[in-house]
Amino acid sequence: MPIDPVRDAAVDVLLRVFTRGIHLDISLDKTLRRRPVADRGRRFMTQLVYGTVRHRLLCDHVLAGLCHQPLDELPPAVHAILRMAVFQSLFCSQVTRPAMVHTSVELARHRSHAGLARMVNAILRKAPATLEEVSFPDPATSLVEHLRVRYSLPRWIVRDIIERFGPEKAADICALTGREAPVCLRVNTRRGSVESVAARLAKAGFATVKATPLPEELTVVDGHGHGLTASRLFQDGCFLLQDPASQMPALLLDAVPGERVLDLCAAPGGKATHIAQRAPEGLFLVAADNQPRRMGQIQENFERLGLEAAGIVCADGTHPPFREGSFDRVLLDAPCSGLGTLRRHPDIKWHATPESVLRLAETQRALLRGALRLCKNGGVVVYSVCTFTRQETTEVVESLLSEGACAPEDGPETLSPWKTARGQYQTDPSDPALDAFFLTRLRKLS
Repeated sequence: MPIDPVRDAAVDVLLRVFTRGIHLDISLDKTLRRRPVADRGRRFMTQLVYGTVRHRLLCDHVLAGLCHQPLDELPPAVHAILRMAVFQSLFCSQVTRPAMVHTSVELARHRSHAGLARMVNAILRKAPATLEEVSFPDPATSLVEHLRVRYSLPRWIVRDIIERFGPEKAADICALTGREAPVCLRVNTRRGSVESVAARLAKAGFATVKATPLPEELTVVDGHGHGLTASRLFQDGCFLLQDPASQMPALLLDAVPGERVLDLCAAPGGKATHIAQRAPEGLFLVAADNQPRRMGQIQENFERLGLEAAGIVCADGTHPPFREGSFDRVLLDAPCSGLGTLRRHPDIKWHATPESVLRLAETQRALLRGALRLCKNGGVVVYSVCTFTRQETTEVVESLLSEGACAPEDGPETLSPWKTARGQYQTDPSDPALDAFFLTRLRKLS
């Protein structure tokens, strides 16, 4: 029997993620380039791999109750096929149960042998068809275990969320991590007003709404936006795909014409282009990043949007090739655990550890000290991260404030809905409109 090529390619993606630790978006892109499929198949493959990675622990919880041998003793390909099948059973309403079982059995036969194919058949015929049929740990006796299994999160992340936000809000936050993120964009107001671009998008078949008070934000209705980046509007630089939370750092930096501005960790260029867009005349803007392979992404975004930077530089932010005090404003969107973006990057939760968070916090402190050195006395530094861990947010800022070289300072009123302390802003991790993000604005004292 012929195997389903889309599902077979999806297994390749999952094996790279589960067995080799390759990031999901990179694995999917590599597979699609090697095994191209039609647009409909591409969308289904994306749904399969993102959903299976997103709900991995839940799928294993279901399988553990159906399989007579430990899951880690299964051949990796068979384990991936079973996980993908359970995801389809629970979350893909367009897939019939016979189709789910049949395609999975044929994949197992192709990837292993007839004996394992029979085992897959026996397991999946008993698999639950709805979440209501799944037995979860009792939240009344073990909230951590219930949230961990139901929303497929490592135990340490669940505990961190409960400690930071309380048990009631933690349930909402954990639930949100298991959903798909909306498709959001930032209008390039150099190409047209928000209203005119929204009207042109609607005419092209992409209905949008304003989901936040942020001035250039638009969110695609129903969250899909298939074909958006192939549209003439995108090619003409009328917008950039960017979560609303990622549009906040440039607003908080609030650069003005005539200033020297540095984006210290700029790739792929979303925030740097936003800075250029908001202060186009007479701004000396440098976009720097330490990854040579990403320089092209920054340049491409500037060119497509019709914007300019004084320089795009490959540089290590901890040892930057700039004189101390040479910039009026510095944006540091620091490398972080990325836990605020789990809807967009579900594989992050399987790579991150408490130890990696602590290592990142050390790097963030070093980068922030470097950013302050590059900023002139009286200048502004904005620090931002797309995460909610205390170690990478308030603790990093508090450690720098204690050194006496800077002071917190409030930003524009536009950001007041997210203000949590003087100069500090945190999006609500349970708000579906945007990613979880932390920002602070610091005035350099000496």
